[in-house]
Amino acid sequence: MTVSPATRFRATISGGGIVLGSNVRFSRSAEIGAMLAECGFAWMMLDFEHSPMTPHLAYDIALGAIRSGVLPLARPASHDACEIAGLLTNGALGVLAPHVDTAEQAAAIAAACRFAPRGKLSVPGSLPQFGYGLKLAEACARFNAEVVVIAMIESARAVENVAAIAATEGIDGIFIGASDLLWDLGLPGGYQSRELAEAVATCTAAAGAVGKFVGLGGPPVEAVWRAAIGAGVRMVLTENDMTLLLRGARDRAAFFAGLHPAAR
Repeated sequence: MTVSPATRFRATISGGGIVLGSNVRFSRSAEIGAMLAECGFAWMMLDFEHSPMTPHLAYDIALGAIRSGVLPLARPASHDACEIAGLLTNGALGVLAPHVDTAEQAAAIAAACRFAPRGKLSVPGSLPQFGYGLKLAEACARFNAEVVVIAMIESARAVENVAAIAATEGIDGIFIGASDLLWDLGLPGGYQSRELAEAVATCTAAAGAVGKFVGLGGPPVEAVWRAAIGAGVRMVLTENDMTLLLRGARDRAAFFAGLHPAAR
């Protein structure tokens, strides 16, 4: 492996580019990383909060993604340090931590994601993310430098505390989970609401002030995406692999339905 997908991910954002990602909740093959890379995606989310993903399956998919140049980020179901350790020492190169409401929670997550002296991550026998030619101490040092730690902003309380969360040492970026945030605000499905636009503006300003990046996931409306990217969002969760498949399948069905009445 020459340039790490984590290094490329950071470089693209630092250069003002957009990094596209997909939530992997349907795929069962390590080929998904190569497929996403072919389509111009930079990262994937291995979802342990809302999918039937298993650690063994995630291990295979994550290593396949790294070999394809796609950054595998895991979303744990909780902030539990043991769960995070199991994901990071078995293929993932970063964490999207859900429901981070305070700087204290962010600090604990950041510590759980790195080895000493920068954190409290337990040292494994090997780190397959970097192959098998590095000594363990070298691999752990490289991991500390490359791991991407992101706090998800998914509540009104998190938006209120976003400046402190973004400024937390060891947090590389913040990510707005629009769907959960809107439910918390009492606006389920309100992707075009003034409240979401204001939350995006608040988060991008807070992150920009401390040199951190902002991600966003959830909106199904292209106009919302245009506004968010204009506001400074650089990490994009397009949609999950199941909806990508459905979109392609519907497109093909519509095409053939237009060719002959019997196909309708």
